[in-house]
Amino acid sequence: MPRPLDVRRREELLARALPYLSEHGLAGLSLRPLAAALGTSDRMLLHHFGDKESLVGRLLEWSRPDVAALTREEGDVASLAGRLWDDLTGGGPQQPRVRVLLEVMALALTRTGSYRQYAVAAVHDWVTPVAEALVRDLGEDAASAEARATLLVSGLRGLALDRFVTGDGVRTDRAAALLIAAATRPPGAPHDEPRSSSGGPVEGLAPDRR
Repeated sequence: MPRPLDVRRREELLARALPYLSEHGLAGLSLRPLAAALGTSDRMLLHHFGDKESLVGRLLEWSRPDVAALTREEGDVASLAGRLWDDLTGGGPQQPRVRVLLEVMALALTRTGSYRQYAVAAVHDWVTPVAEALVRDLGEDAASAEARATLLVSGLRGLALDRFVTGDGVRTDRAAALLIAAATRPPGAPHDEPRSSSGGPVEGLAPDRR
C-alpha cells in the first residue's frame, strides 16, 4: 500500500528548494543534487511530486513573485512602479523568486510546457495591476494603460536582468527612474525631474527642461 502524501512536508520541500533554484538554475536541474541539498532522496521527491516534470511545475507555481502584495500598499502608480523595481532588485524575500522568473522567461523562448505557461501567466500577473493603476490614477483608457504597463514592466524586468549580470546598481537605478517617470507621466504633463523609488531626485541626472 503506498504511503499517504504529507502535504506539509511537500510544502516545506518547495520552500527550501527555492533558494537552490535561484542559485543553481532550472536549465540543468537534476533530482539527486536537489534532493541532497534538501536533505532527502530523489526517491522521496518522486513520492511527493510524482515525476520531475510535476515537481518543476509545482516549483514554478511556488516561486511566482507575490505581485498582489505590491498593490495592497497605498500610493499612486509611480509609487507602485517604484515598489516593483525595489522588489525586482532589492535583495529581499522576493529576490530568489525574481531570479527564477527571469530564467524561466529565457527558457520559455525555446521550451514549451510548464516554462511557457508560467512565463505567460507571470507577464499578465505583473502587467494587469499596473494597467489598472494607470486607469485609476491617470484616466488612461484600457488599451493605452495596458501598453504603458507593458513598457514599464518589461523595461524594469530587463533592467533587473542587466543589474544581476553586470552588478551596476547606479546605472540601472538611474535608468529605472527615467523609465518610471516616462511611463507614469500623465498625458500632456511636462517632463519633470525623474525621481528615485524613494521619492528623491536621481543622483547624476539633471532635470529635463524640455
